[in-house]
Amino acid sequence: MLALDRRLTAVEAKQENLTSRTDLAQLETRLIKWLVATQLAVIGFLLSTQLAMAALLVHLMQ
Repeated sequence: MLALDRRLTAVEAKQENLTSRTDLAQLETRLIKWLVATQLAVIGFLLSTQLAMAALLVHLMQ
C-alpha cells in the first residue's frame, strides 16, 4: 500500500506540468490570430508591390 501511495504522489506532482484543455484552447486562439495577422501582412505586402509596379509602369509609359 505504501508503494501505491508513493506512485500516486508522484503522479499528482507531475500533473501540474500537464497541459489542460483550457491551455490548448488558448493556444489554438493565439495560433488562429497569428495566422490571420500573417496572412493580412502578406496580402498587404503583395498589394503594395502590385501598386508600386503599376505606378512604375504608368510612369515609364509617359
